[in-house]
Amino acid sequence: MKNSLAKMALFILLSSPVALWAQPANNWWNQSVFYELFTRSFYDSDGNGIGDFNGITAKLNYLNDGDSITTTDLGIKGIWLMPINASPSYHGYDVTNYKAVSPQYGTIADFKNMVTAAHNKGIKVVIDFVINHTSSQHPWFVKSAANDPFYRNFYRWSDTKPTYKGPWGQDVWYSKSGSNYYALFWSEMPDLNYNYQPVKDSIYDAARFWLDSIGIDGFRLDAAMYLYENGSSLMNQPETYQFWLDFNTYCKTINPNVMLVGEVWTNSSTVKNYNNKLSYCFEFDLAGSILNSVKAGNTVSVRDAAKYSYDNLLQNEFGTFLTNHDQNRVFDELAGDDNKLKTAASMYLTLPGVPYLYYGEEIAMKGAKPDEDIRKPMQWSNTANAGFSNVSPWRAVNANYTTYNVATMQTNNASILSHYKRLINARNKNEALTIGTFQNSIATDTSVFSFVRQSANQKIVVLINTSNKVINNLTISLASSSIPNRTYAARDLLSNSMETFNVSGSLVSSLTLNPYQTKVLLLGDNVGIDETVSNQVSIFPNPANNQLYVSALSTDKNLQISITNQLGQEVYNNVLAANQTSTIDIENLVAGVYFIKLNNGKALKFIKL
Repeated sequence: MKNSLAKMALFILLSSPVALWAQPANNWWNQSVFYELFTRSFYDSDGNGIGDFNGITAKLNYLNDGDSITTTDLGIKGIWLMPINASPSYHGYDVTNYKAVSPQYGTIADFKNMVTAAHNKGIKVVIDFVINHTSSQHPWFVKSAANDPFYRNFYRWSDTKPTYKGPWGQDVWYSKSGSNYYALFWSEMPDLNYNYQPVKDSIYDAARFWLDSIGIDGFRLDAAMYLYENGSSLMNQPETYQFWLDFNTYCKTINPNVMLVGEVWTNSSTVKNYNNKLSYCFEFDLAGSILNSVKAGNTVSVRDAAKYSYDNLLQNEFGTFLTNHDQNRVFDELAGDDNKLKTAASMYLTLPGVPYLYYGEEIAMKGAKPDEDIRKPMQWSNTANAGFSNVSPWRAVNANYTTYNVATMQTNNASILSHYKRLINARNKNEALTIGTFQNSIATDTSVFSFVRQSANQKIVVLINTSNKVINNLTISLASSSIPNRTYAARDLLSNSMETFNVSGSLVSSLTLNPYQTKVLLLGDNVGIDETVSNQVSIFPNPANNQLYVSALSTDKNLQISITNQLGQEVYNNVLAANQTSTIDIENLVAGVYFIKLNNGKALKFIKL
């Protein structure tokens, strides 16, 4: 009876070797989901209404508890801290000391302690490096404005005031002390002059301080395309490309694994010029296409944008996101529709690239300009001040925090927070979603975004319904994916449910998607029973949770068996005695598909729940 039950549930692994698959560069950031974090708004540990470094340390377990088996944390492997340098502003994008931290956030010792604690949990730390401009209160500018002979050329000065405007029609030249200085973003943020070698030397020295003395893992480079100007040509100059190439090379002499991500807020065709200069840049066109496709319920634009990014930028080397600290929050962009919020999350967390999650996005925090209102305190609970602080915070919390908060959402399996956890967990545990290739698989219904992520060991098909309707009889084309025609056992990495997936003539037909449903289907091998294997061994139950029972059906010889995961890594090895049943403890295995391999090269597949 046990043998017949096992046959009903088994999926057989063919004994032919897995074909080799070309892999892109596999840097640590390719396998990471990042969390953009505003220290001021994350968590107040000392009761002054302002978030701080110790507050980040206290909340690290929420981001990643350091245990790869658990799924209660978000699974974040990298944090990008918005500016933490000394600055006269609340936002910090006008630095007064590149080697000091804002005293409102704590001490440099507090910061180092936070970095160490993050590293101990497997979280890399990247800081905003704002080096296009400084504060007008920076000692360099004060001395430059006073005509100090060494510091004068730290900034651009002109006896006459040029008349040209900036990229969005703004004034860029301002008068001071009988002269005029250049400031792209604001009169109190004067641009540094990188044609002057001491400026380069000073910035290089600051980079060494953070990488070597403090031990951070990289920089997010603010306003990366504006470093050099040639007359009225103010962005993306050849000298800027060369600077970043040289800076990247220098940083790698300090830390060979350093990551440099550029804010190049322009079209993707221009971002391409930064290939091989920086580690990668953020993809603003793709982010906009994701949101627009979800709003419209039509995925043609995101399909084209994703293909352009993948084909024209370094493979998987571009930053994906929905919105950031300079844009209205996703909640407001998508009119607070939970279904659309989940759909947008499904897109960028399954697409190629390096995903960035803006703090609070996972609990659907709201926020629209002015900037202070898209950088409000994190909503931890439904208690006073949203659990951010025990006093009134620096900026009032959102009025709807009693519903949209971590404590409430983490107990609800249907919440957007739970959806983010499932997506990030699936990405962390499946190499095809991190370093795999990407191919669009065109669907017959334009409201469905479908594509294939493929690595040496995995084939994953993603199906995302952006509409509020049930879609029946959907057909997708896999012609560009090289997935062989056959019937597969497919496990949905989000729901853990199993279904058959029949590829015939490079088409998959008769698919069904519920409104706003996402399926992330990991394709196994052919559905069926290999009678030779089944006559030798039986496994039950299948799927299994804590224990698996393996019975040797042969009465005359022992069997050498091993258990491997989908990546071919062995997690168990033992001898099964003839005509005996062994109990194998699988409680500590990560949920997924495993294979019991026999000494004759055959194998049985089982599912760990």
